[in-house]
Amino acid sequence: MRVLWLFVFLVATPVQAAISEEALQQYVQDIGWTMDDLTRYLAKWNMTIEDFSSLEALKEQLGTPITPDRLDALLQRYEMTQEEAEALLGQFGEQLQQYTFIEDLSYALSFYRDRYDAMQAMTDILATIGLTENEIRGLIERTPPTAKQTLERLDDQIQTLVLRDLSRPLTKKEREAMLTFWNEWLSLYRLQAKVFEVNEHGRKPISFEQIETATAPVVMEWYDERGNFVADLYIPSERMNSSVLIDASEQLAHIGKMALDLESGLLVARMPKTASSYGMNILIGIGLLFVSLLLWKKGKRCEPLR
Repeated sequence: MRVLWLFVFLVATPVQAAISEEALQQYVQDIGWTMDDLTRYLAKWNMTIEDFSSLEALKEQLGTPITPDRLDALLQRYEMTQEEAEALLGQFGEQLQQYTFIEDLSYALSFYRDRYDAMQAMTDILATIGLTENEIRGLIERTPPTAKQTLERLDDQIQTLVLRDLSRPLTKKEREAMLTFWNEWLSLYRLQAKVFEVNEHGRKPISFEQIETATAPVVMEWYDERGNFVADLYIPSERMNSSVLIDASEQLAHIGKMALDLESGLLVARMPKTASSYGMNILIGIGLLFVSLLLWKKGKRCEPLR
């Protein structure tokens, strides 16, 4: 019986061998990362290095490092040149050099290729008010990982203005809805806005509410929490109407949601492959314990009377 109990204990107790720090450092160096890079990457799945029993298990989770041959094979599969892949990623504010593992790059290329036309339409609309590709890229990078629900709500709110009768001016309630959208969006992206009316005498600070009635071109500048310039909008006087801001609002919400769709889709596609055997060991241990109890009771019933 003692042997059986010892077997139960051994099976129910997970064996977790530590990864050699020297081997881990060498691997991280080989893929061009730092230990901080590895820690941040694993944190996306709420995992740490301690969750892996071996370097091989960690490598299996992380994926296959990109090499020139693997990159060529992937591009051939997608029927793209490297220049086309870089242009596609650049459209969404990314670079080929940002990717370390071929599985991540494959998913991103597939995701972006399916949404290229939609993204092109978004950037075209935003370009009409002076947002450059670099500025859009900066906004994509600033999208908070937890902003999906907020962006969806803001998008739903702005749709009531997008679908309104364009032949009539905004009502007071609609103006308030527009102001609420921009205040929430700027807060979500941790930005401060400065608005100016630009005329022959220079720049005159105005409020957001005065944009629709401005008689000269308007510039809206965005600054981060440290006061660094992030982006600016330019609305020429001939396009000075509420529809411009409504269209821009819709596209800014869409771009943020698309950035988060990629991140969440990538996480689902690359869910941890190294699921811990701890739960299974516990179940096996409980099963063996149950069997041992049955055997013990049976043995007690069979004991001779003294």
